[in-house]
Amino acid sequence: MTMMIAVENAIHGKKIVWGAPTFDQVRVGWNETKHAAGTIAKFTQLNMTATFPNGGEIIYRSLDDPNNARGHTADGVVIDEAGFVKQEAWYEVLRQMLMDTGGWAWLVGTPNGHNWFWREYQNGLTRDDTRCWQAPSLGCRIENGVLIREPHILENPDLPFEELQNIYHTSTERVFRQEILAEFMESAGGVFRNIQPCMTAQPGDHTGHYIVAGVDWAKSNDFTAVSVGCRDCQTEIAIDRFNQIDFHFQRERIKALCEKHGVKSLLVEKNSIGEPNLEELIRSGLPAIGFTTTATSKPPLIENLALALEKQEWKFISDPVWTGELEAYEQSINSNTGRSSYSAPQGLHDDTVIARALMLRAASRGNLVLFEV
Repeated sequence: MTMMIAVENAIHGKKIVWGAPTFDQVRVGWNETKHAAGTIAKFTQLNMTATFPNGGEIIYRSLDDPNNARGHTADGVVIDEAGFVKQEAWYEVLRQMLMDTGGWAWLVGTPNGHNWFWREYQNGLTRDDTRCWQAPSLGCRIENGVLIREPHILENPDLPFEELQNIYHTSTERVFRQEILAEFMESAGGVFRNIQPCMTAQPGDHTGHYIVAGVDWAKSNDFTAVSVGCRDCQTEIAIDRFNQIDFHFQRERIKALCEKHGVKSLLVEKNSIGEPNLEELIRSGLPAIGFTTTATSKPPLIENLALALEKQEWKFISDPVWTGELEAYEQSINSNTGRSSYSAPQGLHDDTVIARALMLRAASRGNLVLFEV
């Protein structure tokens, strides 16, 4: 559909920029256009441009680096698989191309959680200059765990309902709603669910209780983060986050926090800069234990935090930065090994996530937290 819109505009002398998350996805649009307009347009693969007889153009760009598309003014923009494109590509590069021309944009693709694509969709629902659609692969609804056929005007009528039933029974409901029903799922693709109901920790008296803490050290432009929790109340009671200060002062700050709350077990990330800092914490008299983060040890650490949130086993302090890092945290699966890996999205931080996960790990081991991974 968007290929036909782009070609029609280029035939009338308009300049169109076509973007997608990766080069392979850009090539899908390129090949579709060649199939449709190969006899009237000149396709130059060197600069990925289709030029039409009256000067119209379609310029194809991979948006894995948004700067790939800089330097153009456009009458129209197409972003394919917009939910998987970095928001900088739209807000800092492509949108600016349309200011002089008053041009249009088509943002299309599969939903990917509540990211910028979702925000633009939500905004578009109330704007007079914007139209929004959701088109399921095949119209149906889920009722009491059962998939029921319900025709939709924008569905693909060639898909057999039986195949969708097979997909439904072999997928999670979240995946099915996102990939088949085109629904924007909260934190879709994320690791942690049920976050907001757990952000209810309140000040209290924890005298005589078993207090634990987790520390994730700053690396480069990251932050050192500390989470302190009460094992008996299953409540986070203090958080701290800081960077760009000398490690000596960081250790003193951590020591003061631990002494204030009577921390009995302090689990500290041991990797790289963590090793010497751990030794200094131990020398200062803190009950510090090292945790080495590896591809093997990290998944169960994160999954333990995810389970605590899912079951609302712990209450955490409500803080926009700390909550935001939980909401943004991602899981990826290695196609060769099938192993899960966890991290913050590119450009974001995960220090507070790791600090909380270490705190829970310390709490789960209780008085026996004298271990090293």
